[in-house]
Amino acid sequence: NTKLCCRRQGELFQIALNDILYIESVDRKCFVYTKDNVFETTKRLYELEQQLVSFLFLRINKSCIVNLKNIDAIRSYLDRRLLITMSNGEQLIVSRQYAPELKHLLGVK
Repeated sequence: NTKLCCRRQGELFQIALNDILYIESVDRKCFVYTKDNVFETTKRLYELEQQLVSFLFLRINKSCIVNLKNIDAIRSYLDRRLLITMSNGEQLIVSRQYAPELKHLLGVK
């Protein structure tokens, strides 16, 4: 039942962690993506990474943290990277640096 405080169009929202697909840092701002909406948070990506690691969130590249519970599919991609498909159909690239940890946590060889 843990939630993350986010903002959208001037309003504050409490977003349940299970509803979060991924969090992305763009131009020094962090955006929280759910199935239907995008919210902004004042926290930095590294702060969120530390805070959410025990809730099955994992960094997949230098600007993105993903909720492992909302991954539908994983596929090999170019140059030892991975392509993951989220529960909303959106695809994200896992960099070579973070691919082994993702495979380990999901039990994939």
